[in-house]
Amino acid sequence: MIRIGGILAVAIIIGSIGIAFYFYSQETYRDVVVSDLNEATMVGDVKFDIHYVANYEILEKTKEFTDFERTQIEQGLTEGTSETPEGTYFQIQITAENKGNETTTLTGGQFHLYDDKNTRYGASFVGYGADELSMIDLEPNNAVTVTTQFDIPYEEEMKYKVGIVPNRFGLQETQEIAFICIKNCE
Repeated sequence: MIRIGGILAVAIIIGSIGIAFYFYSQETYRDVVVSDLNEATMVGDVKFDIHYVANYEILEKTKEFTDFERTQIEQGLTEGTSETPEGTYFQIQITAENKGNETTTLTGGQFHLYDDKNTRYGASFVGYGADELSMIDLEPNNAVTVTTQFDIPYEEEMKYKVGIVPNRFGLQETQEIAFICIKNCE
């Protein structure tokens, strides 16, 4: 004979899973925007125009960033960034225009590079100059042009696309993600 306590425990577990799934489905991204080369893309209230720049075997840090980074390392706040990639630095230029009424934060962590095998690469911050994306508060009706790069095992014939994925640091008001083909698009 099954005891009422066992039935109650199973019902509570199933109910908890159902409630968790409901709240998770409300927070997931519902709209996927796919764009081709040289096509501006909207993610929430921000219009993005992204282009491939070049590949680099090395990106030299500025003296100011090197000094700043040294103090951060000495205080144990960060690890150092590398001027030399494990593979190749694949650099992109991002123009973002805030069409909304509220300030939006952009970070390098919102951008990912995907190859045609769907391997995902995160953006790499090096500290080579003022136009490198780290964290920007983009005011309403303003635009900014920045660059970021990805440390990848580059292949000349590979198709590459950039994914824009909102996170807790920025673009958090949208439920859209975007994929923009930027190299070897057909």
